[in-house]
Amino acid sequence: MDTMKVEIIGKEIIKPSAITPTDLPPLQFSIMDIIMPPVYTVAFLFYTKDDLISQEQTSHTLKTSLSEILTKFHPLAGRVNGVTIESNDEGAVFVEARVDNCNLSSFLRSPDTEFLKQLLPVDDEPAPTWPLLLVQATYFQCGGMAIGLCISHKLADATSLSIFLQAWAATARGESDSVASPDFVSTKLYPAANEAIGIPKKDQVGKRTSVTKRFVFVESKIEELRNKVASDVVPRPTRVQSVTSLIWKCVVTASTDTIREKALFQPANLRPKIPSLLSENQIGNLFFATLTLDGKAGVDIVETVKELQKRAEELSGLVQHEEGSSMTIGSRLFGEIINSKFNHEVHDMHSVTSWCKIPLYKACFGWGSPVWVAGSVSPNLDDVTVLIDSKDGQGIEAWVTLHQENMLLFEQSTELLAFASPNPSVLI
Repeated sequence: MDTMKVEIIGKEIIKPSAITPTDLPPLQFSIMDIIMPPVYTVAFLFYTKDDLISQEQTSHTLKTSLSEILTKFHPLAGRVNGVTIESNDEGAVFVEARVDNCNLSSFLRSPDTEFLKQLLPVDDEPAPTWPLLLVQATYFQCGGMAIGLCISHKLADATSLSIFLQAWAATARGESDSVASPDFVSTKLYPAANEAIGIPKKDQVGKRTSVTKRFVFVESKIEELRNKVASDVVPRPTRVQSVTSLIWKCVVTASTDTIREKALFQPANLRPKIPSLLSENQIGNLFFATLTLDGKAGVDIVETVKELQKRAEELSGLVQHEEGSSMTIGSRLFGEIINSKFNHEVHDMHSVTSWCKIPLYKACFGWGSPVWVAGSVSPNLDDVTVLIDSKDGQGIEAWVTLHQENMLLFEQSTELLAFASPNPSVLI
């Protein structure tokens, strides 16, 4: 097959369909928002052709519904100003593109992680502070389509991206009345940011000698892995705990640096953990990061599962608030992060973030559900794994980013390959 090439055929700015009131105060970043690296949270959604809807109709539906939903998500059409966002209706970027030398089915037989970057409306460089929202609709030769969605990580974690995506899709289907208004008050939990806080510099992101590869764990293999770990002293792990533990062991084993200690960083979505304080439509970086330090020794899967279960119990204790306020909880959580034993000068950190149970496969714009979904950040960060549900909701796809020399060892791990398949075909 020839190398696939994406051709940009159109680019425009989409503004909210109704003017945002000028007396709205700027949206304040929380301290967690502002320390996020300058990257976009991204999702790729692939759809097969609907013979009843033309490409022109599809693009028109996407653009008009995007304009309409931005009236409710108006900060996404704004611009960053220091530690705030001004809802000035400058708009979101919408790009149209096409691939003339490849059908969607051909691409999905062996998805090329490098080609995926061409399906995003951003370059493989550190993300600027604006625009906050970018979309690219790419049409394949067969009429199939990919939607690449990018939202600044300063404003949105993966759950926030999904909240917006579901609202946009409902609007495209003509169901805008069913869309609940989002809550953009992330300072409801974490303290407000200020200019004195150090913000990651752009040159810390994007200079990468790393590669991203996809590994798929089917349901039967996950069950086998869970059964292998469970015992009288270790409760049966969740799907995510078992897969995380195996990947973490293989990452540490594949590391070419045997001197520096290793740290596993695992973000946890706080919305369902504090439902009395956080709404399910809350937008922002509303997570808490647990750290597991494993020193220089080899990693044992069972011990890692025990540690992950212990961290989950500790988090449950941290979010108990009795008579306390949300700000008390947020300050307590952020204090735990600040006071952790992690040290960039001593530890190599690998982040495993779970997008499992985030309903990206429900994003129907009116021409059916996506046949495949992928997610990550752009530009890719080194030493990050993103776990996302397979289409059946039972398997897990792991998108692993490692330095090139470490990936060569990681992808050859016999223990990993006993449970995961490297980049299998996507069935549609």
